[in-house]
Amino acid sequence: MTDMTHLPAKRTFLVRLSDDADPENGLYCGKVDHLQSGETKRFQSEKTLREFLTSLLLDQPRQEQSEFNIK
Repeated sequence: MTDMTHLPAKRTFLVRLSDDADPENGLYCGKVDHLQSGETKRFQSEKTLREFLTSLLLDQPRQEQSEFNIK
């Protein structure tokens, strides 16, 4: 099991599902916000939601380097 004691703010997202969402039947639609960067994405599928989360999580080392002018 993963240690859940360290939950960094830079990995915090707010996921809002629309009234039309039906996860039990695989229907994911709504909006996701990355709280640190302010980036948002509307999604109509679980795949789009995962892609957005993954793209921001993979980009974090680059974001941190640019904050400290590390090249």
